[in-house]
Amino acid sequence: LLATGRPLIPLKRADWIRLLLIGLLGVTILNAAMTIGMNMISAALASLIVTSNPIHTALISRLMLGELLTRRKLAGIALAFAGLLIVLRFGSVAGAAFDVRQVQGVLILALAPFSWAFYTVLSKPLLRAHPPIHVAAYSTIAGSIPFLTLPLWRPGMFGRIGALDGPGWLAALFVTLFSFVLGYVLWYRGLRVLTPSQTAVYIYLVPVFGLLSAWLVLGERPTLFLLLGGATILTGVILTNTTARDRTRATTPLPEVSPPRRGGGVPEVHSPS
Repeated sequence: LLATGRPLIPLKRADWIRLLLIGLLGVTILNAAMTIGMNMISAALASLIVTSNPIHTALISRLMLGELLTRRKLAGIALAFAGLLIVLRFGSVAGAAFDVRQVQGVLILALAPFSWAFYTVLSKPLLRAHPPIHVAAYSTIAGSIPFLTLPLWRPGMFGRIGALDGPGWLAALFVTLFSFVLGYVLWYRGLRVLTPSQTAVYIYLVPVFGLLSAWLVLGERPTLFLLLGGATILTGVILTNTTARDRTRATTPLPEVSPPRRGGGVPEVHSPS
C-alpha cells in the first residue's frame, strides 16, 4: 500500500464495520479453515473442495444482491453437489484410505469457500468508493489481528518458525507475496468490473493447477473417482454461471476513484470510458 504512493481515502464508520467483517471472513476464517483442513486431507482433494465457492457465491448473490437464479443455474448447483458427494465417498488419493479424519478435514475445509463467498459479495459495495489496493490492505490487516493471539494457543510456535530451513522460508515468501498479497489485489480488481458470480468463475482454475501441482510436486496420484468427482463439480459450477442471460448481459464497470485532493475534500469519481 505504501509502495503505491496513493493517498489514503477517509473511511466512514459503516465502511470500517464492513472491512472488519470481510477481514474476518476472507482472512481469518478462510485461512484457518484452509490451514487446518489441508493438513487433514490431500492437496488434490482440497483443491476440489474449493471449487464449491462459485456455488455459494451464486446463492448468496441471489439473496443479498438479487442476482437471477435460473433453472440452469439450479441444475448446475445440484450437479456440483453430486460431484462433491462422489469426492467425499470415493475420492481418496491412490493408495490412501478414506477415513474419518479425511471427512473431518473436508468439513473444516468447506468453511473456506463458504466464507470466501460472503467475503466476495460483501466486498463489492466498498469498491464503489475505494481502490482495490486499499480494500485489500485494510481487510487483510483487520483479518490478521486475530492471528496475533496464536502464541497463546501454540507456545512453541516461534520455535518452529525459527527452525524453518531455506525451502521452508521460500515457500512462506511465495505464499505471502503471490497467493496472499497479489492474489487479494487481483481478486478485487476483477471484482470491481465483474459481478460476484462472474468473478468466482475463476475459482475453476484451482483444481486444474491443484491436481497438476499435487501430482508433480507432492507425488499424489489421483484416483479415477477423484477425477470423476472433480469433473462433475467443474461441470456443475460452470453450468451455474454460463446461462444465456449471463453471456448476453453487459457488465457495467465500477467508476474509478481518484485520490483525494490536497487540503481535503471528497475524492472524484470518474465514469469508465
